Amino acid sequence: MRLFAALTFPDAVLDEIAAWHAGASPALPPGQWRDVSRENWHLTLAFYGDAGGDEADDLAEALAACAAAASPLRLRLSAPGVFPGLDRPRVFWLGVEEAEVDHAGRLAALARCCRRAGRATLRKRTAKDTPFRAHVTLARSRGYPLPMGAERFADMPPPPDIVWTVEDMVLFRSELH
Repeated sequence: MRLFAALTFPDAVLDEIAAWHAGASPALPPGQWRDVSRENWHLTLAFYGDAGGDEADDLAEALAACAAAASPLRLRLSAPGVFPGLDRPRVFWLGVEEAEVDHAGRLAALARCCRRAGRATLRKRTAKDTPFRAHVTLARSRGYPLPMGAERFADMPPPPDIVWTVEDMVLFRSELH
C-alpha cells in the first residue's frame, strides 16, 4: 500500500474552493485539463511510497506527535499556480498559507516533521528534499501540456478570503489497482 500524510479541509472550505475553481477554470487552456474530484482534495505534507501494515501503524503514531506539536494551525487560501512551471504546466493548484503571522513557519515545520517521521519509521528515504509548497491540486494536464502564459492568472478571480483551523491530519493509504 502507498502512504502519504495530508491535511484535510472542512466542508465549508471545500465549498469555497469548489466555487473558486468553477470561476477560475475558464481561464485555463480549454481541453488541456482534467479536474481532480473534490473528495480527493487535500494538502500533502509528505509522500512515503510503499509500506506494510505494521509500518503504517508505527508511522501513524509518529505523525500524531507531529500534529500535536503544530496544533492549533490556522490556514487560508492563497494565489494559484502550476507545477512544474508555465512552460510545461502539469498540475494546476490553489495555494494554502498560514493565516497568523506570529506562527509563520509552522506549516513548513509540520511538513518537515512528517518527512522525518517517515524516514525514522520506514527506515528509507521517503520524500524528495524539494521545497515545500502548500497547495491543493485542482486539475492535472491531459497528455503533453502546452505552455501557459502568466496572463491566464490575471483572468482568474482572487482566492476566497476564508480562514480555518486545521481539524485533521490523515495518513492516507491507497492501493494501486
